[in-house]
Amino acid sequence: MTRPHITTPAELSSLRDLELATRATVEGLRQGLHRSPFHGYSAEFNQYRHYRPGDDLKYVDWKAFGRTDRLFTRQFRETTNLSALFVVDVSRSMDFGDKFRLAQSVTAVLGTLIIDQGDLAGVVADGRLSARAQSDGPRVAGNAIDETGVAPAAYLPPRSGHRQLAQFLAIVARLRPEGTAGIAAGLDRAASLLHRRGLVVAVSDFYDDAQALTALRRLARRGHEMIVVQTLSADEVRLSPMGVVELVDAETGRGVVVEAERARADYETKIAHWLDGFETAVRREGLGYVRVVTGEPLERVLRLFLVSRRSAA
Repeated sequence: MTRPHITTPAELSSLRDLELATRATVEGLRQGLHRSPFHGYSAEFNQYRHYRPGDDLKYVDWKAFGRTDRLFTRQFRETTNLSALFVVDVSRSMDFGDKFRLAQSVTAVLGTLIIDQGDLAGVVADGRLSARAQSDGPRVAGNAIDETGVAPAAYLPPRSGHRQLAQFLAIVARLRPEGTAGIAAGLDRAASLLHRRGLVVAVSDFYDDAQALTALRRLARRGHEMIVVQTLSADEVRLSPMGVVELVDAETGRGVVVEAERARADYETKIAHWLDGFETAVRREGLGYVRVVTGEPLERVLRLFLVSRRSAA
C-alpha cells in the first residue's frame, strides 16, 4: 500500500514497538488493548462480588467459600478496541514555517500507530474556511454536512483496516491551514460527532487557549480521554535575529514593527511563561500533553511521550 509522504518511513518504523493505549475506560465493539467500562468473564481479573443465582459456577472462588462460608464470583475487566478521533487545527495561525507540516506528521504517525494496532482512527477539521480554501482546499470526506449544517474541511469517521489508513493519511496530507476558526471550534464539532467514549487527540498551537481549555474540559467530562498535542515553530519559541522587522498576526492581519535584538529577551520570557502556564492548566485537568517543536526529532519526542503513558497506565 502506498502511503502519502507526510512523515518518513523511519519515524513510523522506529515507533512500531510501541502502542497507544488509553488510561481511561473506553466503549468498544470488540476485544482489544483497552479497558472497557463493561465487566464480564474474560481478560484481566478485576474484583470479587457476591454470587448471584445464574452466575457461571466455574468463576466461583471455592477457596474463599471454604474460608468464609460465603460464595464469591471472580469478575474480570473486559478489554475493548479504541476509537480515536484526531482534531486538527486548520486555522491560519498554523501557517507559519513548517508548523502545520509538523502537525500533519504527528497526526499521521499516531494515527498509523492506532490503526496498525487494530484500533479505529478518524480525523476532523473545522469547516469555516476562507474563500480561497473553499475553492481549492481539501475535499470533504465522510459526511458532507455534519449536525451543525456546516461542511467540514475534512471528516473521516473512526474505522480500522488498511483502506481506512490510506484514507486517513490522504485526508491529513490534503489539509491546509486556511480556516478562520481555531481548535476550540473543531473540538466542539468533534463533540457533536462522537457517540461513544473514546480518545480525542487535539493537534494545534492552542493560541485560542482559553476557548480550547473550555472545549477540552467539556469533552473530558463526557468521558472521553484527551491528548493535547501542541505544535509550534522553533521561530515562535526563539525569536531569530532579524534586525527591524514587522511581525504580522496570521489570524487578524495586524502587524507591529519591532527591533528583534531588543525584543528577544522579553518575547522569549513571555512565550515561555505562556507555554508553561498552558501545559500546567492542561495537566491540572488530568489530560495528556506533549509539545512538539519544528527542528526537534519527532521520533524521540513521541517515543518519550508514549513510553510515559505506558508506564502510567
